[in-house]
Amino acid sequence: FIEYILQLTTDLLSLEKLLPAASLFILLLLTIIYLMGNSLWHKILGRNKFLPQGKHAYVTGGSKGLGKAVAKLLASKGAHVTIVARDKDHLQIALEEIKDAAKDREDSKHLIFTAISADVTNYEDSIRALNETCEIHNGRAPDFIFTCAGACKPGLFIEQDISEFESGMQLNYYGTLYTVHEGVKRMTRQGIKGKIVLVSSVLGVMSFIGFSQYSPTKYALRGLAETLRNELLLYDISVHCYFAGTIDSPGLQEENKTKPKIASEIEGDDDKLSPDQAAKTLYKSLCKGHFHITSDFGGNICRVASKGLVSPTNNFIVDGLLSIFAWIGGVPFRYMIDKKVKDSKAHYPIRD
Repeated sequence: FIEYILQLTTDLLSLEKLLPAASLFILLLLTIIYLMGNSLWHKILGRNKFLPQGKHAYVTGGSKGLGKAVAKLLASKGAHVTIVARDKDHLQIALEEIKDAAKDREDSKHLIFTAISADVTNYEDSIRALNETCEIHNGRAPDFIFTCAGACKPGLFIEQDISEFESGMQLNYYGTLYTVHEGVKRMTRQGIKGKIVLVSSVLGVMSFIGFSQYSPTKYALRGLAETLRNELLLYDISVHCYFAGTIDSPGLQEENKTKPKIASEIEGDDDKLSPDQAAKTLYKSLCKGHFHITSDFGGNICRVASKGLVSPTNNFIVDGLLSIFAWIGGVPFRYMIDKKVKDSKAHYPIRD
């Protein structure tokens, strides 16, 4: 992010030597203030707002990637865990890893770990999976729902088939909606004051070339999360939305098979998070009670730049400083991605 600012300052402004140095100085100063403010804020308001021990967590997309990492982490914290995915073989492998994550706990013998094969894009199958897990837990609904099922198939907008857009929305949005809608109904009937965690993406707060099949589905999850955050106050159910950055997972390997070269160039060689790192970041933010959650500094910049009016501030001191970062870096970043696309016209001719 800082690299983009320094690289493009010369293109945008005529003071070739002074302004890059000034930009760097300002960013370093703000970074110091950011770290101090963040530390002070959490010393003042450090109460843990997420205690999974003894609670039941229901995780869709739990056989691989982030979903599996979240399930393992929650198991290590003493939660009962149900994972849902289609592939039975991967489910069983993940289930053993989840059990292993909790094996050193004194209460491990009392914890219930379940794997359910279901297609979350199918409404009836989503209901069946919830029925199964509730039966195992004596009719009780889950305390926490994590919707980690999702996939991305990048490509150029005019070259992708309309069926790819439909399947993307069916998995990424409706696959979440079906589970959350039924799960929340059960939670409210039983008076469970739990949590709903929707996994979106940093491409749910910003986007660029190559992601028209994916990004709108993640924006939709943000809209659902912001609506439910307010509405579910009626029932003391908290809602959180995770705008994860790039996670090094099997899903990313599939994504890269169709990703246009220009999209990869814009993404650059940013460090990728392992699923375990991404899960730990999510967990820490849930403990702090954050609504909009990101996995890295760049994601935080995108979050504050597009926060809107109804989203709670994670930390008004830090978010205020981050908004200055966004103001400084937003214009050159937009200039950079637009320039890259325009310069690539010759490589992407119109096809019949």
